[in-house]
Amino acid sequence: DDIRYSDNVVWQVSDSREYAFFAQPFAQRSMQDGRNIIYFRYGKHDPVLPPDSRLKTVEINLADGFEMVVMQIHDVIEKEGSEAHYIFDSMTDLQSAWIADFMMSNFFVVLAPDIVKHKSVAYFAFTRNLHSIEAVARIRESAQILLDVFQQEKNMYLLPLRVTERYHFSMFLPHSVDIDDPDSIEPLTNGIAVSNFYSVVGASGNVDSEQRLDSWERFFLEKQRELYKAEKDGADPDGVSVCQPQTDGGIRDLCRLVFGADERILGIASKNVNLKDILAIKARMIGVGSIGGKSTGMILSRMIVDKRLPEIARLLEPHDSFYICSNLYYTFLVKNNCWGLKLKQRTKRGYFTVAEILKEKIMEGNFSDNIREQFRRMLEYYGQSPIIVRSSSLLEDGFGNAFAGKYESVFCVNVGTLDERLVAFEDAVRTVYASTMDESVLEYRLQRGLSDREEQMALLVQRVSGSLFKDFYMPAAAGVAYSYNSYRWSQDIDPEQGMIRIVMGLGTRAVDRTDGDYPRIAALDKPELRPNSGEGISKFAQHKVDVLEFATNSLATLEIQAVQDKMSEWFRTLMIEHDYARERELKELGLTRKIVFTTCDKLLKREDFVNGMRGILSAIEEEYNYPVDVEFAVNFSKNGDFVINLLQCRPLQVGGSGIRAEIPRIDPAKTFFHLNGGTMGGAYFQPIDVVIRVDPRSYYEYPYHKKPAVARLIGEINQYYRDMGKVIMLLSPGRIGTTSPELGVPVKFAEISNMNVACEVAYEGAGYLPELSFGSHFFQDLVETDIFYVSIFENKHTTLYYDPDFFGDAENLTRRICGEPEAEELAEIVRVYEVTEKGLKIVTDIRTGETLCGVF
Repeated sequence: DDIRYSDNVVWQVSDSREYAFFAQPFAQRSMQDGRNIIYFRYGKHDPVLPPDSRLKTVEINLADGFEMVVMQIHDVIEKEGSEAHYIFDSMTDLQSAWIADFMMSNFFVVLAPDIVKHKSVAYFAFTRNLHSIEAVARIRESAQILLDVFQQEKNMYLLPLRVTERYHFSMFLPHSVDIDDPDSIEPLTNGIAVSNFYSVVGASGNVDSEQRLDSWERFFLEKQRELYKAEKDGADPDGVSVCQPQTDGGIRDLCRLVFGADERILGIASKNVNLKDILAIKARMIGVGSIGGKSTGMILSRMIVDKRLPEIARLLEPHDSFYICSNLYYTFLVKNNCWGLKLKQRTKRGYFTVAEILKEKIMEGNFSDNIREQFRRMLEYYGQSPIIVRSSSLLEDGFGNAFAGKYESVFCVNVGTLDERLVAFEDAVRTVYASTMDESVLEYRLQRGLSDREEQMALLVQRVSGSLFKDFYMPAAAGVAYSYNSYRWSQDIDPEQGMIRIVMGLGTRAVDRTDGDYPRIAALDKPELRPNSGEGISKFAQHKVDVLEFATNSLATLEIQAVQDKMSEWFRTLMIEHDYARERELKELGLTRKIVFTTCDKLLKREDFVNGMRGILSAIEEEYNYPVDVEFAVNFSKNGDFVINLLQCRPLQVGGSGIRAEIPRIDPAKTFFHLNGGTMGGAYFQPIDVVIRVDPRSYYEYPYHKKPAVARLIGEINQYYRDMGKVIMLLSPGRIGTTSPELGVPVKFAEISNMNVACEVAYEGAGYLPELSFGSHFFQDLVETDIFYVSIFENKHTTLYYDPDFFGDAENLTRRICGEPEAEELAEIVRVYEVTEKGLKIVTDIRTGETLCGVF
């Protein structure tokens, strides 16, 4: 009873010529009737439709990726409106671009509703016996009409498989089609004709057992056979015949499937992995697609060390990670009816506003039975060992975009029955997926010009490296290490030798700005030089430790003082230190109390560990041809042996304008501040247009529960200047970005994202002290966005001069910019000065570490 508007008509054919046989008459009739007809051209096959001035042809580049392609087609359908006629190239060619059948079926499932919504009609096609049964089933479920086409010489047959909202008793019979007169279509009712039809069907090929697998799985199964044959024939698995199979153009193309499309990463990968390595990675994949940036960095760093430094490679702890592949993220969105929200979120109006709704929808989503079974098998492998679910976005940990700390990472302590552990694991996966809609992520993408880029979220699942300490679990130490030290606090330090930021326990305290605690920062060429050498050691030390606690089934922060008795004597000797001077002072006051802390000092005095880390960083940097940073964990045995676990590796953004400049000598009356060290961001020279200064005393005296309002006000000012091209300097007491208002102003990165210079200012009367936390996720944000960091102390050798009253009676613009009742109250705390005409500048001499801000 006719093809109708809102029909998606899908043709299952042997080749594109059969599809063209039916599509061309439809297109011709549409054009003759003056219909609006659009042809989406993306296939490698010959064009389905010949050129015609009445036909709109939209060229699609499949290399843009699933999300961008679907968005482009969606935008066309929205623009063309109702009662449009569409012809799509064969969907089989999506398989060669995106490998996976599931992505082909996702393509159809998300676009078919657009056709229905706009009361249009569309022709799709795919080739028989080339796609998985599950993918074809998904297409069948979403299509209004699905037709099977067979051809035998001059006989053409049509078999309807699905037709919705209409019925006739002969409709699902096979039909014959006159090749010379395509409009002549008759049902087969004669027994001989029916018998001949089924002989044609039989000759068209049977579905074999492998077709139950996705094309992705079939592809890698074939590679496994290639490797098996090569090894059976005695060939070298690293040889050209295996590493560069003729079917895909070489190891680089295989790496592209697994590691993604970044050409610089592919160059590194293709030199360091072979087919055997790729298949080992494939064995631990769940879903299809790339393993993402974080997983790629972790794997490549290990392979580089293994090949270049076999002696140091013996110190590396083997990994047994799993990879939840990137395309599963899109499949999850499609399955849980999130795609419509995803489309709205990608618009300018919905970018932030729809994100929160989509985030909630993601947290309510479910996984298919097949994926849940793969999750179960993975959890059975790990048993009761704690694991962590980490983001591994396609854009993450690449050259130029680290996304450091932007997405969630979720620990699973792995306590309970398998079903309970599965529920916790699925919650963790959903949490990481949902974090793609976090405000800080969206702001970061906007800031980096990535808001329109495809962002597929793969996941890295790692066993947490560590040891059991009675009722909690942690590594001996963990942290982050850098092949280049851009925070140089002494002239004796060689920046090229790198640095380390290390803590006892889980590395979370090394990469986050912790409250009232200090990780150990050490230059790898001079580990004995401390940034706070003039202060008491225990003051700038670690007093708390992050662990996985079995009793609460969660990540916990514990006082070292409280848990030291649960540690072995040899471990306490290695990792825990005492402030004996302070203990004696307390004893004189009649108090007996142990003051314990850690600076990982004994670990950093071990030459084998320090030299091992330097060797690892140097080898990876040389292979990357770029500075790198790595996250690591360290575990010890009673006899002093240790292993290093490389958890993550990414290119390191070192910042700086690259301008070599000398410090001018100016009158103190024209000097705002003058420092010798205490900055980060490399060489720097910049005129300043706007200064935002948070008055330390006024902030300290402001009611505690109202202090977060100061951060929100800074965010307002940040937005006000967003598109003005102004160079902005922020001066704030204590730690910028802390979560504890008693330590500083708790701004989020999005609230300072448009600023150029961030100064942490000490105010010891209130306990506000800058934290020299180079290496934290917050500082990674500063470096990536070229925000120059400055620390200004009181009574310290690094601060040669600082005049907090430098701007005197200059106009405070806070009330004018914000104009809210709250701004009136906060105007004396947050002061905004526009100083372009004043001629304020900041300059750093990278050779001496000297920085001057003043009028010159």
